[in-house]
Amino acid sequence: MFRRYYLSILVMVALHLGAIAQPRIEQGNTQVWYGRVNQWTVSRQILRNELNLIKECGVNGYMIELAVWDGVDDKWSNEWIVRTQKNYRWLLRECRKRKIWLFVSIINDNMGKGKYGDTGPTLEKVYESALQLASIVKRGGSKGVIVQPVAETQTPTGQRFEQECRKILENFTLVYNGESGHPKSTPEGFHFRAVHPAHIVSSVADDTLVISDHGLIIRELSIDGGLESRGNPQKVVTWVQRLQQQGIAVVGYYAFKYDQFDPATIRALGEALK
Repeated sequence: MFRRYYLSILVMVALHLGAIAQPRIEQGNTQVWYGRVNQWTVSRQILRNELNLIKECGVNGYMIELAVWDGVDDKWSNEWIVRTQKNYRWLLRECRKRKIWLFVSIINDNMGKGKYGDTGPTLEKVYESALQLASIVKRGGSKGVIVQPVAETQTPTGQRFEQECRKILENFTLVYNGESGHPKSTPEGFHFRAVHPAHIVSSVADDTLVISDHGLIIRELSIDGGLESRGNPQKVVTWVQRLQQQGIAVVGYYAFKYDQFDPATIRALGEALK
């Protein structure tokens, strides 16, 4: 009798753990992610609203770029590093409470090149500070976290940073986004590759994670063709369903320079999979 009771407890625990864990990332079982990637530190209240709705709608992950946009006055100072760590730890706790994946792209190799108004320093000039961001991720732990060390890797410094992150974050699930955001394969040491298609109808390989981090597709998926606009729910649904039919494992909507709550787009992501 005791043995039957003990086994029943184990079964209940196993079912409970299965019910609350993040879904596995696998081809043929599409999940959707959302993120105000460069604007994730703007407001914790907006983040709460987003995470609550994400959970309610069945969206599976939240995406950030840890280095954020270059509009921060004291970016790369010691004070900014400390503040980033506090913000990251808070967001990580909130995602874990809701069993939502946290996708962390640490830096973008475009930084400092003037694209989209980014006039800050290049990665080479703030390399050691950028490594501190990788350490922040490591200290937070790997549970429920997926890390892309570099977005759109294209420089020797970006490649060097990738390799150092492989060592620092050796126990993490790592994503490769080299070849300027269009990798043709997944290198050793990485678990997935992410691609940034230029258009809603762009062809992508079946074994990629698809993220809308490209100026052209950002405009196509926005409500008014702008980079700083909320999403167009109808276009988002069409895009996700097209990739779902292909069996893509993850479709991530990238809110590039939009810093407000966008419930319609989040709901569209959830609706697209129903």
